[in-house]
Amino acid sequence: MKGTMRLLWLSLLLLCSHALLPPGSKSSRNVTSDELALLSFKSMLSGPSALLASWNTSTNYCTWPGVVCSRRPPVRVVSLLMNSFNLSGNISPFLGNLSFLEELNLGNNQLVGEIPPDLGHLGKLQLLNLSKNLLEGSIPATIGGCTELKLLCLTNNKLQSEIPAEIGNLKNLLGLFLFTNAFSGEIPLSLTALPSIKHLAFFDNKLSGEIPASLSNLTNLQFLGLGKNMLTGSIPSSLGLLPKLYWLDLGFNNLSGVIPSCLWNISSLVTFSVQENSILSGTIPPNAFSNLPHLQEIYMDHNQFHGHIPASIANASELEHVQLGYNLFSGIVPPEIGRLRNVSWVELSQTLLEAKEPKDWEFLTALTNCSRLRMLDMMFCRFGGVLPSSVSNLSTSLEILFLGHNPISGSIPRDIGNLFNLQIVDFDENNFTGTIPLSFSRLTNLQGLTLHGNKLSGPIPSTFGNLTELNNLYLGANGFSGRIPSTMGNLTKLLELDLSSNNFTGSIPNGLFNIPTLSGFFDLSYNNLEGAIPQEIGNLQNLVQFHAEFNRLSGAREAKRKPLQRCSCQATHLSLIHSW
Repeated sequence: MKGTMRLLWLSLLLLCSHALLPPGSKSSRNVTSDELALLSFKSMLSGPSALLASWNTSTNYCTWPGVVCSRRPPVRVVSLLMNSFNLSGNISPFLGNLSFLEELNLGNNQLVGEIPPDLGHLGKLQLLNLSKNLLEGSIPATIGGCTELKLLCLTNNKLQSEIPAEIGNLKNLLGLFLFTNAFSGEIPLSLTALPSIKHLAFFDNKLSGEIPASLSNLTNLQFLGLGKNMLTGSIPSSLGLLPKLYWLDLGFNNLSGVIPSCLWNISSLVTFSVQENSILSGTIPPNAFSNLPHLQEIYMDHNQFHGHIPASIANASELEHVQLGYNLFSGIVPPEIGRLRNVSWVELSQTLLEAKEPKDWEFLTALTNCSRLRMLDMMFCRFGGVLPSSVSNLSTSLEILFLGHNPISGSIPRDIGNLFNLQIVDFDENNFTGTIPLSFSRLTNLQGLTLHGNKLSGPIPSTFGNLTELNNLYLGANGFSGRIPSTMGNLTKLLELDLSSNNFTGSIPNGLFNIPTLSGFFDLSYNNLEGAIPQEIGNLQNLVQFHAEFNRLSGAREAKRKPLQRCSCQATHLSLIHSW
């Protein structure tokens, strides 16, 4: 009898303890709606992540990886944080049943299909991140039901169609990130009713039409990214009324007209881009940079801007990146540019900028004060006269120096080797004379060197063999003489080599045919080379073009290799900078 009573009391105790356990716990037999929604989500994944192995009814769902529950009753799922979980498959519509959900982060996975309209039932949701997936279709109009949403991030997917007007119902929205998709249509006017919005990022889509002037109503806006779309019309002057704007990207569109003068008065601007609109025109006002103390990046390239670069550029003392090329700017570069102590990137190519007298080159000497300079591009301009020796005093941080396609004369400054971090040097198609400075041998980080089409003479220094990082070497169309140094066989990373149209004599060094990376072209034509082509030519299995015509070569050797392919393969100077 006592044993029976003891078992009865034990049974009652266990029953009461079960009743006190939270929903979804290991010993509970009741499956809650939140647990069912999570299990449904797992069931629609194909090849679920190893991180979901513990998602089963034998454990408390509040302990499942990625699941966060509330600490106070009722115990409900408040966050589903599964960024970079290696998930694939579809998003279950049953996630819309997680009625207490505040954060849904499924970014950086391989999810496919469409965004379920059921997510619009999540009235408490504050963060929705589905970026970096493979989602297709449109943004469901039901998204307007997530009225507490503060951050909506759908970037880097395959979404298309128009941006739904219902997004204008998200009055608490602070950030809307839709870039790198295929959204089309016009920018919804309903967006201008979002009083709290700080970030609008729509770049890299297919949006068309004009930029709504009513965006000026978004007085809290700090980031406006509309670049890489198909927007047309003029830039609204009303954008100048956005007092907190620090990022304005309108580049890579079809905008026309001029830059409204009031935009130069947005003193909070850090980044300003109107690049590659093709038909934007006008001038930069003389005092344009006087009210931009925080400006760090300006991109105005590939347009029709003209006039002078104003000396007021020095007032934007925080500038780091200046990109003004592919325009009609003329005159000299203001020496005041040398007061930009933080500048690292100066691109002025394909303009009408010029230098005739030594004083016109004062800007280059001034740039020696810029210790962070990494890139200087002044190709396809009208810079003439003698290149100042002060170029050798530029920052040792300099990695790219482009001066090609100008009428520069005189010799290459002998101390150019001081710039020991240079990776690409392009002096192509100028009027340089004299010999190659011996200091070039100190440029051991050099990957691309173009001296093609000048009036250089003398031998190639044997120390060129020190430049073992070279990928591309173009010395053609000069007056170089003497023998090709055998040390050039040390350049074992060469992809292309052009020694054509010079006065080289002697035999071809065997070592040049032992460079396995040579694959683009190898041009020795129009010289005075003698002897036979070495049988090592058979080692160049990947070479597309080999030219040795118009020399004094004799004899013939049968090379055991596949025939050279007959196709045009020429590197351009733009490919050098893009690859860098």
